[in-house]
Amino acid sequence: MTVINMPNKSKGTLHSKQGLSSALKYIIDPQKTNNGELVSGQNINVPSNAYDEMLLTREMAILSGKKPRENEIFGYHFTQSFSPEDNLTPEQVHEIGLKTMKAYLGESAEFVIATHTDKEHLHNVRPDRVLSQVV
Repeated sequence: MTVINMPNKSKGTLHSKQGLSSALKYIIDPQKTNNGELVSGQNINVPSNAYDEMLLTREMAILSGKKPRENEIFGYHFTQSFSPEDNLTPEQVHEIGLKTMKAYLGESAEFVIATHTDKEHLHNVRPDRVLSQVV
């Protein structure tokens, strides 16, 4: 069984650069992702540079005339967990996560997804920045 939830502390919404930075550091942690083998992104050239790339997208939106909003959203943080009884490999879980995010967000979103293997249950974690909602 798959469960998708958002972290309690932020309710899944990242309202600051620091929040985005912290989420990305946690998500792409090499100790949790088979040394980065289980990390992917969409509209991100290098997932380990996702923070800088996402902020560049924000800056480009500002330069094109969009104004930062009050209580701006810098991204969203989701977790997709799988039961050990599902008997899935980390690679299968990662592929399911990628397909889920692409179907949910479409082609215009920037996101990073990482499959964590550090707990009994495999889980995908990801922050994303939906380009249509930039600043």
